[in-house]
Amino acid sequence: MFSRFERRKELVEVDFGKKDYVFASSRVRSVEKYLLSRDKVEAMMDSKTPEDALKILYDIEYGDGSDTLPPSQFETLLKEEIRKVYSFVRGIAPDEAELYPFLYPYDYHNLKVLLKAEFLNIDPQPFLVDTGTIPAARMTVLVRERNFVGLTDKMRNGILEVVDVYSRTKDPQLIDFILDKACYEEMLESAKAGGSQFIVDYVRLQIDIINLKTFVRCRQMGKSWDFFSQVFIDGGRIQEKIFTGSYDEPYEQFAEKLIPYGLAVPMSEGGTMLRETGSFTALERLCDNRLVEFAKAAKHVTFGVEPLAAYLIAKEAEIRTVRIIMTGLLQNLSREEIAQRVRETYA
Repeated sequence: MFSRFERRKELVEVDFGKKDYVFASSRVRSVEKYLLSRDKVEAMMDSKTPEDALKILYDIEYGDGSDTLPPSQFETLLKEEIRKVYSFVRGIAPDEAELYPFLYPYDYHNLKVLLKAEFLNIDPQPFLVDTGTIPAARMTVLVRERNFVGLTDKMRNGILEVVDVYSRTKDPQLIDFILDKACYEEMLESAKAGGSQFIVDYVRLQIDIINLKTFVRCRQMGKSWDFFSQVFIDGGRIQEKIFTGSYDEPYEQFAEKLIPYGLAVPMSEGGTMLRETGSFTALERLCDNRLVEFAKAAKHVTFGVEPLAAYLIAKEAEIRTVRIIMTGLLQNLSREEIAQRVRETYA
């Protein structure tokens, strides 16, 4: 029995009886050459117009090769690219469930969109994505009808908690807090069940980073450590007491405590910029760079789920970089301003 998967204009026949990580890893390695390299990032930033920057993306086969989009619609191009990438990787993975930690954020994104749209009486369709474990159309019906068959327990419990809390507070921000916690718990459980230490460590690093960003934002907003404790997400390597015990310390001093977790540089350099300018740009960029640095370890793995996971991490980082450049060009930012925001590349 054969299935045909098309990617980058390559047509591949897959024998399901022999589909394994040797095949999957080699396929991923073969398409890594299409990742956005540092040279192409530089070329995009040097583009005289947003149209010129888009041409570079078309050269590495973004889109379907048919009509080109105007620069103002570049998000449509990115949305389609990430959908294609996940479809490709899921198609070659011997066990799709091992990749669920990368798919769940899209499910929870859709849950947020659908619940906020319901509460605020707006149309959710433009904001839904078809990249999660549950198709967006099906998720729409399940949430609307409160039919939890097909949803995970954490999704169901998250929906019920959101409905209860929002009915009492009318605070849409709490929707994000509740579902973010549920999402990362789901991701970590799924990663552990999959058995890949690489993916477990990646999810834990993501949790540490989101807690670090929340820690900084709470402090900048003058929120108490008690408020931070309420939104802290369990599961990372950095314990809550490390954050709360350092709540009044200078960022550079707190950074020393993050050395064992690989986040000292983002906190130190990002904290310095925050103190001097109030800008989160350096912190955001350096945290994203840490994720790419982590993914590069998979380059030394010959075959397994790690190359597939690293490719997804690389593409997510690439999409963020493209978004930064295109947004900057459309806003007529200088090359220097754009370069300050651009992330490291995997390629």
